[in-house]
Amino acid sequence: MSRHAANPGWLNRAYVNVFDRFLNRGSGQSLRTRLSDFCRLERLPLEENERLQWIALSRLLHHAYETTPFYRHRFDKLGAHPSDIRNENDLLNFPPLTREDIRNNIEDLWSRNYQKDSLLPAATGGTTDTPVPLLRSSDCLEEKRAVQLHFDTWAGMWPGDKVFMLWGAAQDYNPNPRLRWKLYDRYVARRVWAPTSRFNAEILESHRRLMNDFRPKIVYAYPTPLTLFCEYLASCGKPFHKPVAAICTAEPLLEPQRKIIESVLGCAAFEHYGTRDFGMVGAECEAHQGMHFHPAAVKVELLPVKGAEDEPLYEMLVTDLLNYGMPLIRYRINDCAVPAPRPCDCGRGFPLVRKIVGRTVDNFRLADGTVVPGVSLTNRVIQVCPGLSKLQIIQRSLDDFHVRYVRGPGFSQDDLGQLSQKLYKFFPLPLKWTFEEVTEIAREKSGKTRFCISYVSDAAAASSAAASKVST
Repeated sequence: MSRHAANPGWLNRAYVNVFDRFLNRGSGQSLRTRLSDFCRLERLPLEENERLQWIALSRLLHHAYETTPFYRHRFDKLGAHPSDIRNENDLLNFPPLTREDIRNNIEDLWSRNYQKDSLLPAATGGTTDTPVPLLRSSDCLEEKRAVQLHFDTWAGMWPGDKVFMLWGAAQDYNPNPRLRWKLYDRYVARRVWAPTSRFNAEILESHRRLMNDFRPKIVYAYPTPLTLFCEYLASCGKPFHKPVAAICTAEPLLEPQRKIIESVLGCAAFEHYGTRDFGMVGAECEAHQGMHFHPAAVKVELLPVKGAEDEPLYEMLVTDLLNYGMPLIRYRINDCAVPAPRPCDCGRGFPLVRKIVGRTVDNFRLADGTVVPGVSLTNRVIQVCPGLSKLQIIQRSLDDFHVRYVRGPGFSQDDLGQLSQKLYKFFPLPLKWTFEEVTEIAREKSGKTRFCISYVSDAAAASSAAASKVST
């Protein structure tokens, strides 16, 4: 099934060796050197990578203790020092970091080794949880970018390749760019953007024509919108360009989705796992036997989840080994993983899990046939209301939606007003919205947290859409 190229071509080498250095002057170590270092780590045994990772973790713990009031207080409260943490068991005694910790202690979490105004603003990711502000040192951003590019190469994607971005995160691109940015995206970055906030036949056909015109090597997409797009390609009866590989990220790639994507596009689908908190964390290699974590970027701990429904489930605690500007140590990211039963056949010395069980979202189908992928709401709706701690959106019928929310520390009725305005603006049809305050939005027994839930069947939506067309 896989048709991806293992090695870069001359244009890719030019981007890595010449063009990238020109665009990122003064960024320190070159991209070529970073990628070479990461490839060397791949060839090391897992035990050696874990040894190097522990050295990096120990260095980070000392840095956090010496330069941030929050971690110094946390160590002192335990009556401990970073030098006391010598192994995995010692690390278990160190409390996990939560979003509430960050929200309530942002001023004590940034490292005094940096001027605060030199740190770059970011935010936590996720779906049900309202994003929390973060700070990053500029020197870690190129490292994180190199980690992502390293994972991309496993799918045959190299700098300079044409990429079709079927994308839903509004903050990642300008929906109405100036001409120079259009030219930059298309001819320098060599990518085009296809928004996924809502789908209908007209939008899907526009995306098909755009992909045919651009002829990308790689499709980079959210899995749910890509599956909908592939279903359209399979049914429209029109020719479409076939890429070399599809990279799916931002939500779990389900097996039924993978089958549709690979069958229609005629190429392998690769799942990546990244977060707004850390950047890229893990990726699937060409063996497709699970998700590898990058030992130079993060340390991922797996803690057993009690009462899991079907299989052994482990909560993930993630430590960012690259961002010294605001250390995130044993951060509770609220995703779970299923361990891999054996090492991956690829032979890479990177930690492996069989799959990551993240948040799940349904698609919302409306009476006129429009489909709104729930994942598109995560970056357009939830971030507008800082006074709301968590959200869950439930579609009861074609025009009846119910929102469950958890108050945040600064909650006011204005937050609900802002949320209502955003929802009314986002959805193309007049709908009924009701709101319910709850104390918590619990994780299901499967380990998943559901942000968007729809009880409307595809058949009911199709029947309504057909009736709407007849009446008009």
